[in-house]
Amino acid sequence: MVLAEQGLDEDYLSKLSPLNLLNHELLEQLVENCSVDRLPPGRRIFSENERDNRTLFLLSGQLALVADGHAAITLKADSNEAYQPIAEQQPRQVTALASTSVTILSIESEFLQDLLRRNEQDEVESSGDGVDRRELFDTIFTGALFTSLPEPHKQVLLRRMVEIPVSKGQLVISEGDRSKYYYLIVKGTCLVTRNVGGSFGQNVLVAELGPGSGFGEGALIENDFHDSTVEMQEDGILLRLSKGEFLTLLVRPFVKWIQPEDVEFLQAEGAVLLDIRTPASYQRMHLEDSINLPLIVLRKAVSVLDPNQHYIVCCDVGRRSATAAFLLNERGISVSILEGGIRKAVRGD
Repeated sequence: MVLAEQGLDEDYLSKLSPLNLLNHELLEQLVENCSVDRLPPGRRIFSENERDNRTLFLLSGQLALVADGHAAITLKADSNEAYQPIAEQQPRQVTALASTSVTILSIESEFLQDLLRRNEQDEVESSGDGVDRRELFDTIFTGALFTSLPEPHKQVLLRRMVEIPVSKGQLVISEGDRSKYYYLIVKGTCLVTRNVGGSFGQNVLVAELGPGSGFGEGALIENDFHDSTVEMQEDGILLRLSKGEFLTLLVRPFVKWIQPEDVEFLQAEGAVLLDIRTPASYQRMHLEDSINLPLIVLRKAVSVLDPNQHYIVCCDVGRRSATAAFLLNERGISVSILEGGIRKAVRGD
């Protein structure tokens, strides 16, 4: 197989956005026409203001991204940031330098766009009800999370989502369930409740959700059990996306990670550092100039945050921060995550 011959692993390529949208056949064609270059430390990958019309990914090593007059930003392989193209805007907005030995995957951008168009056409042709489904599900693509997605990405989402009819009173998720799916509401409303006080406690209302809203993301991102129950209040239609597809198609393309050494620079540019841990944890240890907004509060307060502000979210080790980032992205708010969390920043790793 071409993938194996080129030393490229399909599972790894499926993490890269937008390569994760391509079917196996088109992915094979991409690998036949791409190049993998191993470069020494100090090598310049591209220069600021250069227009090279290549889509590049960092497969191994570490890069320094330098803009004129600004501190360098570090990009490390196998980080969530590295699953996106390297500073893809043309002309280039930064200079990319190899801090270590690096491996770079290079694809002609026009060729990649052609593959994505062909993939979109294949997806539509393979679905006899593709037009009807798109008309039915247009409501879910009006939110900020989806409006920035390219059309091929939306088509893949439509093909991967499973339509689930639901009835009034049906429990879609029960508190304590193992996380398996992400849900989007196409039709109907549901209540989200949480038990307070254990076996003898009572259920409290967390949220009421309607068409266009999603639920189940926190447990999926954090690989944990659901902490609330979701019950339908009327007959409706849900779209269900498996855990792996949710993380690949809706989390990784949006989540941007930064290193602790980049926080000060972004704060100087006006970014706000949000610590989403509990107040008790925040009091014990926190980063300077951070604001404590616990995740449970953020879920309710996110609508009042400034949509023009960039936020950096942080927690103990970074896992729960991804949930917070997803919630902000749903509202179209620019956000980054402190990789490694508070503990890494304090240790100075």
